[in-house]
Amino acid sequence: MKKITLAVAFGISALVLGGPAMADVGAGLVGNTVTLTAADGTVTKIFYPDSSNIVVKAGDGAETAGSWRVADQTICTKVGDAPENCTAPIEEAPAVGSAGVIQGEQGEVKWAVSEGKAF
Repeated sequence: MKKITLAVAFGISALVLGGPAMADVGAGLVGNTVTLTAADGTVTKIFYPDSSNIVVKAGDGAETAGSWRVADQTICTKVGDAPENCTAPIEEAPAVGSAGVIQGEQGEVKWAVSEGKAF
């Protein structure tokens, strides 16, 4: 569970892109999937069916329900029994087609937002 929560928090933090502030930094996530690919090749997918729920599919295929919310310019997630985790402020809302690579404590993580439920 800890790995899933860290992946969700880390992956969403990856969406901090820079640019003008948006009114709702989570609007482009609703109905879409964020795919995270860790340096070791592990893939985690996060589906946002609506404005308050997520489904996280871990690299081992296990799916875990969670919740999310927008707080000012941050996205906060809660998966299973883990405490809620919020991103750093996001300046450009992620949307379908957005992708990038960030460096973190666990190495390089690639992220991409795709349309619909991608698992």
